[in-house]
Amino acid sequence: MTFKKSEKEIIKAIVKYGGEVKSLAEVINKSHLLEKRGIAIIPDNINRVFFKKSKYKEDDKEPWGFICEFVSLINYLIDNRLIVIIPFNEFTSLVLGKEKSEWGKHRTIIINDGEGYISPQNDYFDWFENGEQAYWPGHCSESLVSISKTLNSWFTVSQELKDLVKNNFKTAEERRFSKQQWATWISIGVAILIALFK
Repeated sequence: MTFKKSEKEIIKAIVKYGGEVKSLAEVINKSHLLEKRGIAIIPDNINRVFFKKSKYKEDDKEPWGFICEFVSLINYLIDNRLIVIIPFNEFTSLVLGKEKSEWGKHRTIIINDGEGYISPQNDYFDWFENGEQAYWPGHCSESLVSISKTLNSWFTVSQELKDLVKNNFKTAEERRFSKQQWATWISIGVAILIALFK
């Protein structure tokens, strides 16, 4: 198993928070994985996706790539039984990527105790901070990328994944090979020393 740097960051967060939270959505909010990247999502049948204007252009593909990579990695971990999804949903946060969010008046969502708010406008939502639009709005249907179903489900982390993180993403085979290699080098060193002192 070889993982990219961003995938390792996601896996470390899953293992770190996996014992104290129920859903992957809570892992995202506790670890600030999306927040650091200026990404936020309102999970639903039509997932509302937001990208921070100060980090991205309106048509940037990088944040979309990270979201798809995240969901793809979760599916890989599920398929390989490194995490197990439990068929219960846990809607703990209205917004993924912000630690606190709650309903306000007129279907408005208040972010982090008034840091910003998301306001519904016809078929889309606008995200405001300090009276200005702070995020580019977008959407992605749940049938296209299963964000809501995947991230709001309960989950457990396998011991194998915990061991992988604990051992800096080296598999048991790689660790065994490293030990054998060290033993071989030590044997060669001892043999050379014995030959020199004869």
